[in-house]
Amino acid sequence: MKLLPLQAIAVSALLIGSGCSSQGDAVPINLASKPASESTSGVPTNPVTIVVTPFADDRSDRTKLGLHQTLWGSSEPLVLKSGTVGEVTASGLAEFLGRKGWRVRYVPSAATATGADVVISGKVLESSVDAHGSLGSTDIAAKQKIVVHAKNERDGSSITDTVSHQGIYSVFWFSPQDAEVILSEVMERNFDKFATQTKFDGTALRFR
Repeated sequence: MKLLPLQAIAVSALLIGSGCSSQGDAVPINLASKPASESTSGVPTNPVTIVVTPFADDRSDRTKLGLHQTLWGSSEPLVLKSGTVGEVTASGLAEFLGRKGWRVRYVPSAATATGADVVISGKVLESSVDAHGSLGSTDIAAKQKIVVHAKNERDGSSITDTVSHQGIYSVFWFSPQDAEVILSEVMERNFDKFATQTKFDGTALRFR
């Protein structure tokens, strides 16, 4: 599988340790994103102001992102290094839209979502990454399904979009960075689907 350039989500290699942890230990996955204001280059191409608030986490298991099952039969949970799934999804969406020329910012609370033309919230229905080790390779699978809700503050109208994507690739030896790369790509594909399915109509966001 050919991976996209990971410009949409700022995935750093600053992890707690490297490679696999000892048996049973949690493996931290770093998906922290830059604020949109730091990653957007140039002048926004649209004057409509957008605020993105943290998404709700509606996954059936919110304790982890997935599991790394090693060749020797042990299992290690894959967890976020910092933040919540809803927070990193929303901040990642804001960062992605900012690079697309949207005048957007991420706010850590819906209570602070003021002074914008459009307020985006949402739900994470599924977001996972699992690694399965075998002789000579490790298969890493990631998938995400999110609901994006955009409310137009001026007229009170809204749109709701459900997008999903999944991907899988193989590596010789598993490292947490591999899980970051594949899950980040899946998230970016979903963000791109949402952006391409919508358009601005005055100060409102509508479906195409």
